[in-house]
Amino acid sequence: MASGGSATGGGSRIPSSRPGRPGFDPAVLARGRLLLALAGDARGRDAADEARTLALRAAADFESGVRLSGRHGAPSAVRCRALLDLAEARAVAAGDSGHPGVLEALERAVEAVRDQDPALRVPALRRLAEAHTARYRHTAESAELLAADGCFTQAEALLGRDDPERAELLAGRGEVLVARAERGAGLPVATDAVRVLRAALALSADSDPHLADRRLLFGRALRHHHGAGGTPTDLHEAEWVLARAARGARDDRTAALAWLERGEVLLTLAGDSGAPEWLDLAADSYHHGVRSAERAGEPLLAARAHHQRGVVLERTAGPEHALESYRTAWALWQRAGAAQGPQARSTFERMTALAGAGGR
Repeated sequence: MASGGSATGGGSRIPSSRPGRPGFDPAVLARGRLLLALAGDARGRDAADEARTLALRAAADFESGVRLSGRHGAPSAVRCRALLDLAEARAVAAGDSGHPGVLEALERAVEAVRDQDPALRVPALRRLAEAHTARYRHTAESAELLAADGCFTQAEALLGRDDPERAELLAGRGEVLVARAERGAGLPVATDAVRVLRAALALSADSDPHLADRRLLFGRALRHHHGAGGTPTDLHEAEWVLARAARGARDDRTAALAWLERGEVLLTLAGDSGAPEWLDLAADSYHHGVRSAERAGEPLLAARAHHQRGVVLERTAGPEHALESYRTAWALWQRAGAAQGPQARSTFERMTALAGAGGR
């Protein structure tokens, strides 16, 4: 086998295919996978340009391999895996797992094994669902969420009840359903979100590294279910599960998000009457959120937590204490370059109103 050029400018050599050989040559795919692995290594070293160059070379090999596999009747499993690898290479090259080229490759991968073993179809459907979810983060188009939900649903139907992949698949679908509920999709979607995430949690061991994230999602689902027409028990269960998510989180960012979400639930429980016990718990939750966000190095989350704590303190401790929280939040918004955002403007308005009313 001939050798190609160096992938990184050093001594590593990339095997090339044998251009004179007729038919499908698996060496093309092997070379692509080596290039893709090197691209992953470059990403780990924050060498973005090198990673992109290697990923583009890998994508070219995978495109060639896919074309030859179809022309020479290679097994569907080979073609599917090549398309999955092509999707990954395109995602690395574009720096975007929801890039249209990624979606195109994954759709072809799903089609390649449409009538094949579920062991082949489930990973392809899951990857396609995740790509639609990533695409939604860029476009905010509800069609992407619907497509992701459909792919997750198809994949879920192919798994046995006790399949070890089921919890991850349910959590992925639950995230999509929560996003749809946030867009006002109504009570049926919010109900599905609660059902799916409850099932995901039931299948998650206490040692599962994703347990806190799933509890956080479940708490959000319960809050949206209540908002869409559910019952007060939704809020009580949400408060309980979000506290567990925050205290059991393995990283400070997840903990901060859970404390913030719990604060929102507690404010809703306090209602217009401002029940002191719920407001005190909300203030404490936001205080924990501030500390977790600071430890995580997340100034925007810390600003949100300070702002929300100010909202509570206006009702409990008085304008002077609230003003201090708003001022801290405003400084963080400015430092993060987010002073023009809607919540930052809200912080500024409350800060100036309280200062003008006699605060320090």
